[in-house]
Amino acid sequence: MADRNKPSSPPTAAKKEVQWKWWAFGVAVLLLLIVVLQNSQDVEFKVLFLVDTSAPLFILLLLGALIGAIIGYTAPILRRHRHNTRKEYGKE
Repeated sequence: MADRNKPSSPPTAAKKEVQWKWWAFGVAVLLLLIVVLQNSQDVEFKVLFLVDTSAPLFILLLLGALIGAIIGYTAPILRRHRHNTRKEYGKE
């Protein structure tokens, strides 16, 4: 009976998982900052053939990265929602 209370093997320390998503995000942000800091000249651009203006290139790069991040974050959520809605109505 005393043997039942003894652990059969010593408890092993849980391995700490590498948070690769955070590392990838950090590397991407670092690379974006390097590109942005190297491109500080003014550029001329058009918006929908209506507005013709100029702005620093780093602002346009940051704006493009922000729009890309928003699309990359929301697209899977909207796709999952659409898939779940189709299941609810029995279309799949």
